[in-house]
Amino acid sequence: MKKLFLLLMIAAFFAACEKTDPVADMEGDVLLKSTADDGVKLVGEHFNLNIIGVREKTMDDDIAAGNVIFVHLLGETQIGLVQGDDYAVLDKNGTDEDGALFQLPDPGFEPYVTELPWGFDTETDYSVYARPLGKPMTGATITTMAELSEIADLIAATEDKKTVRLWENLVDNYGETLLITWGEFIPNPISFERLKGKQTFQNVTAELLSVVYEIDVTYDSDGDGVITDADVTLTFHVRIPIFNELLEGEYWKYDNDGLKLLQLRFYPWGTDMTMEDIEDGWDTL
Repeated sequence: MKKLFLLLMIAAFFAACEKTDPVADMEGDVLLKSTADDGVKLVGEHFNLNIIGVREKTMDDDIAAGNVIFVHLLGETQIGLVQGDDYAVLDKNGTDEDGALFQLPDPGFEPYVTELPWGFDTETDYSVYARPLGKPMTGATITTMAELSEIADLIAATEDKKTVRLWENLVDNYGETLLITWGEFIPNPISFERLKGKQTFQNVTAELLSVVYEIDVTYDSDGDGVITDADVTLTFHVRIPIFNELLEGEYWKYDNDGLKLLQLRFYPWGTDMTMEDIEDGWDTL
């Protein structure tokens, strides 16, 4: 209990130094200033979320105030995601059967084919940064999970592909005669390792606010007006923001390997998601 109390005091310190109310209620700059791995100065209003690893199987919901989520110190925890106007911890106890629940705004960008992004709004309304704290030589991994909805199946099956916003660039490049089927979910985990010394914030916007699915696209390569087995099939990637109508059941899968504190900051400026596509090699066929 002493170690848990100390950890809660550390989290409370960060919560006190950094404004922890929803962004809509915050004014002015914070006292602590940091530089992220992408060179951005992390100053100004933001929302701070502390994810704390604990050994206890269950936690009292009233054990800590502020924006805190408790997760298993070792193993997997599910943090459910729901859309709202502001940031809010709706269920801080991730160690029970129901898991934790976190509310956050719509990311604000359009779903798009990563290999054909032009003309689409690929910049988020806010950005997420993270850094691991606590005992060195520990770590954790977060993977955003979501399933495709019935609407995703409907737009893939739509005969008039040019009427679907998501398929516009596919139609422009490969014609209106297309057979589109959803492929595999492509996990895009982000890992954190608590090393010795000062920890740097990472921009984790793409990893935490979107998921990626493959699509197989068969086009009328021989120009006969119909799709046959002789036509060419290409595989593309579609990046979809959480809370989009194409998805359902969004959550963060938090795999912990002893990390006692992961700090997330949400800032009111955008991140271009295509930069992550380039890094992952999803910008070209």
